[in-house]
Amino acid sequence: MSELSFQLPAALLYCGLATTGVLLWCGLVLRRRGTARNRMAIILSLRLIFFLALALLVSRPVWTAPEPEEDTRKHIALLVDRSESMSVLEGDTSRYQQAVNFVRESLLPLVDQSELQVQPFLFADSTQAVDGATLASAKATGQTTNLGQALVQSIVTADPPPLAVVTLTDGVLTDTQDHNRAISVAVNRGVPLLGIGFGSESGGQVIGLQDIESPSIAEPGQTFKITASLRATGEALPSFEVLLLRDGQLADRRRINSFDGPRTWNETFEATAAPDGVHTYEIKVMPPADESVVISNSQMTTTVRSVSSKEIRVLYVQGGLTWDYKFVHIAVSKDPTIRLTGLSRTANASRFFESVQSDVDLINGFPNTLDKLSEFRVVVLSNLRPGDLTGNQQEMLAQYCGELGGGLLMIGGQQTFNASWRDSRLEELLPVEFAVLGNNSGSQSFSIDVTQKALKHPVFQISDDVSPAEAWQNLPRFTNRAIVENVKPGAEVWLESEGSTGQPVLMASQRYGNGVASVICMQNFWRWRLARTSVPRHFDRFWRQLFRYLADAGRNAVTMNVVDLEPVPGDEIELLIEQPATTASPIVPEDGEMTINEAKLTVLGPDQSEILNISVKLEPGRPTAASFIADKSGMYSANLELNDGTLLTRRDIQVQEITAELVSTSRNMELLRQFAAVTGGFAIEVEKTDELRNALRMFLQPEEQFETQRTYVQPAGMSGWILALLLGCLSLDWLCRKRWQML
Repeated sequence: MSELSFQLPAALLYCGLATTGVLLWCGLVLRRRGTARNRMAIILSLRLIFFLALALLVSRPVWTAPEPEEDTRKHIALLVDRSESMSVLEGDTSRYQQAVNFVRESLLPLVDQSELQVQPFLFADSTQAVDGATLASAKATGQTTNLGQALVQSIVTADPPPLAVVTLTDGVLTDTQDHNRAISVAVNRGVPLLGIGFGSESGGQVIGLQDIESPSIAEPGQTFKITASLRATGEALPSFEVLLLRDGQLADRRRINSFDGPRTWNETFEATAAPDGVHTYEIKVMPPADESVVISNSQMTTTVRSVSSKEIRVLYVQGGLTWDYKFVHIAVSKDPTIRLTGLSRTANASRFFESVQSDVDLINGFPNTLDKLSEFRVVVLSNLRPGDLTGNQQEMLAQYCGELGGGLLMIGGQQTFNASWRDSRLEELLPVEFAVLGNNSGSQSFSIDVTQKALKHPVFQISDDVSPAEAWQNLPRFTNRAIVENVKPGAEVWLESEGSTGQPVLMASQRYGNGVASVICMQNFWRWRLARTSVPRHFDRFWRQLFRYLADAGRNAVTMNVVDLEPVPGDEIELLIEQPATTASPIVPEDGEMTINEAKLTVLGPDQSEILNISVKLEPGRPTAASFIADKSGMYSANLELNDGTLLTRRDIQVQEITAELVSTSRNMELLRQFAAVTGGFAIEVEKTDELRNALRMFLQPEEQFETQRTYVQPAGMSGWILALLLGCLSLDWLCRKRWQML
């Protein structure tokens, strides 16, 4: 409630005495002059009002209004560490999940009772404000932990600042550059840090599989390698076993002796390829006797397709009865190692079958399982339209090519290379991008130009009598080519069109996973065999060699493996190059097998600079080692080529810094205690339940609510009305005395 008070109350007494004296003196003077009593009363009254108003001004009257000031800090900031060290398992749950459970079961009920709001943040190398759903579903994958940056962001982005910052972390703080700034901001704005530590003092003992690597295709009876990458964290890890299973049956076992972590290493098993078919190989980590050791990822699987090189099975799927299939069938009919199975669509609900083998069930059309599709080594899609392949069939073709190392060829004109395929699963594995809009240039007459890369490739060696360039000069002119938008980076263009507009590519190929995908962007390629100037046996030989290339592209005639799957900058990276004893070159010529004796190894750095360029000797069945120094982090590319430029195999090697988060997984409360001591908060381990609950209640639910007061002061004397009153009294006094001739 507002009250009138005086800042100089003594002035009222002194001014009152002075006013009384002045008025008595004025009254005596007016009486001696014989002034009438009524006139004397008016003059004295005006002067009394004037002096009283003047006395009020001198005593400085003010209005005071004491009102309670409520604390406007109505929320707390919640920082949850999502760095990789929080993914370490403690018991049967990760540290991050323990933090989420603590928020849900302990912190939120306490905050709800105090009617506070919570603003959650996730932090690691960066800080992000999130909601409850994101907090619960997030994964601990951050590479560094910058608590200082998180503190600053949670405080300065709120107005007013939070009542407190609750931090849930294991204390493995690997980035400390913002700590001083965070302390300054927290102290200046009066925000305490409440640190809660998760994890154990010794660090979690965790063993898990990281990766598994194996060839996609192997010859029955051939010996090949399966490599598993494992990671372990913690100290004094006990011995355990790693098993290799084939189709659920134990194939090999390896005992790992006890060691101190953290550690990342590879375990390599040798396996013998089973008979024809797709076989599942599984690496399984058996838990040690010590129950405190947690297996984060105990098993990983890979598939290896066993295929005999004596027979190449090709599935030719066409959208209708065309001449293409007829002449391709004629081209391979004299080769007993190639068996062609035709599958044609004659209407939306009916299909025509030709050369369907008895051991392949195609009564219902296109194979409906990956196992059935894997019995073929090449799949040809000829003159199909977007509606002819479902999404599931496209996904199965991508797995067939990328995972099992199968070959895929797509043939057709403008109707096949339709814009409706754009952004489809099928487009992802092809070497070209489908055009958004077609044009009529595809119907123009054109001739075929063979690129220099194609002339060096074994697929295009179609004559023993003349050079490849001469053999390919006798092709006729063609029409009805497909228009594509672009060729993907890394794809090889083999045929181009002359005398036409637009993207000139007619034939291109690219690696996709373990396999290879190619396209022939023209619909009437069969006219080559009927042309007067062409040689039919050249056409036949081209198709036989193309099918062998597509079938053997995933067989890896030469393999190149990295000894250390997780190298770091400064490491010497060792490559093991091996040509299996039963494997010939990627392309098997008609006149027999060709063994690779020498190849060129080139390694490019992250900036595409050449780091290594050497010749390596290859002996079937004997691995060859080569090495180079990785000076900096990034992606390195190792390429093994023949002297004519034919690519044998390629390997990308990721070199990156070791994450500091897993160097030591022990809980560290020291930095949390330093923050808490400076900002007036606390740092307590989560397992100290009673102490933690009492400390949180003291900050979030204080027993006594102190109410601060603020007094609002407003001057009450000096105003326009008081000044008008003073001036009015003086004016009336002067006018009265003038009228009464008292001046």
